[in-house]
This record gives sequence, structure tokens and C-alpha cells, in this order.
Amino acid sequence: MRHSASVLAAWVILSGCIPAWGQDPKPEPPKAAPDGVYAVLHDAPNEKDLQPLKDGEMVLADRHRYLKNEDQEPPRFLVVRTAPDVNLDLAEAPQGVKEGDEVVRILLKLQPKAATALERLTTDQRGKQVAIVVGGEVVTVHKVREVIKDGAVQITSCTPGAAKYLLEQLQAHQGAK
Repeated sequence: MRHSASVLAAWVILSGCIPAWGQDPKPEPPKAAPDGVYAVLHDAPNEKDLQPLKDGEMVLADRHRYLKNEDQEPPRFLVVRTAPDVNLDLAEAPQGVKEGDEVVRILLKLQPKAATALERLTTDQRGKQVAIVVGGEVVTVHKVREVIKDGAVQITSCTPGAAKYLLEQLQAHQGAK
């Protein structure tokens, strides 16, 4: 009788755990996207239009934070891979090119491994878009016009203040390494 009571107690304890074993773990909260350059796989004005995502994909919001107020656009949602196609592994500090008092271009030089990845990405994405993510947010989205070889990158900005902000973010990224 004592043995049956022990078996019954063990069965009651274990049966309380069975439902928990069959449940999926709670999904982790979304993490900030790592800094880097991402191929834009799809985009849409509404996040729900991009569902369902495939394994290894995530949605980023391009909120156009760096446009002038009169040029503001609604957010655009981008599907990218969960890891950057190109890590922002800079060979030297980013340089700003000014016209007057305004930074209008940013010059970057990538480390060899990142340069090779960027050449591959810009070959595959020619005529398509790439997103640059710094500090977990999309800071710019550009159409790839030419294959970028040797890791020398020039980012231009049509919006006053945007290039200066991006330069500061890239310099902070470089300093954080």
C-alpha cells in the first residue's frame, strides 16, 4: 500500500508537469538589429503585409527620422535577414565631406572581409535596396547603383543634417569597438 501511495504521488506530481513539457517556450522579445548593411528582401507600407516571415528573417521599420520635417514620409517596413549581410567592420574612422557647413557625404573604408561581403552584396542587390542599420535602427536605405569593390564606400545625403547624424553614429560605432 505504501508503495502504491508513493507511485500515485509521483504520478500526480509528474502529471502536473506534462502540459508544460508540451508547450512551446515563450518567444523572446525582439532584439535590436545588429549594426551592418542588410539586403532588403521585401518592403511594404504596413508590417502585416510582410507576414508570415520565413526562418532567418525579421522586419525593420524605416521611419525616415533624418528627413526634413516638410519631407517626412510614413514609415516603410523592410524584411531583412536576422544577421547583417555586411558587418560594419571599419578599417579606419569614417570621414565627412562638407559643402559649406553641411556634411553632404561620408567616406568609409571597410576591413577586407567586410569589403568582400559588400562586393558580393552589391553584386547580388544591384538595382535593389540595402539598409544600413546603426544603433539598432535603420538610418538609411539606398538603391545599389554599382558594385562596390575594395570596401571604399561613399554615402551621399540629400537631406541637410542626415549625413552629419549618420557620420556621428558611425564614429560612435567605430569608437565602441
